[in-house]
Amino acid sequence: MGRKSEPVDDKKIRHGLITDIYLAGLFDGEGCVTYKNVMKHRKGKPRAYPTWNIRLEIAMTCEKTIQYVLDNFKCGTINFRPKYPHQTMDQYRWRCSHRDALQCAKRMLPYSITKKDKLESIVKHYEIKDS
Repeated sequence: MGRKSEPVDDKKIRHGLITDIYLAGLFDGEGCVTYKNVMKHRKGKPRAYPTWNIRLEIAMTCEKTIQYVLDNFKCGTINFRPKYPHQTMDQYRWRCSHRDALQCAKRMLPYSITKKDKLESIVKHYEIKDS
């Protein structure tokens, strides 16, 4: 007879896995990945230079959900954007960039569907840079 593997009983591992799956689904539906190289003029430099803009963002009207994202990723910032006259609700935005975005992308990548390609491009960008 074959050996049976025992189910994982560690609540922290299960909770962390479920949290990562939830955050990946939330990000697939409400998130935005910015991964582009732009020419940017820096102060004191004679000309513009290519600069990477790498950012993850989730914008929602529910402050509790955005706070949950910040608490679980443990990086990034939350910004409040008041409603415009033609809108009905205020908006909250969670954002992280560069190396923080890499850590978040690594956590969400195995469970992401819609934004998987963009998250992979962030991970590959830093793997090439670090090697």
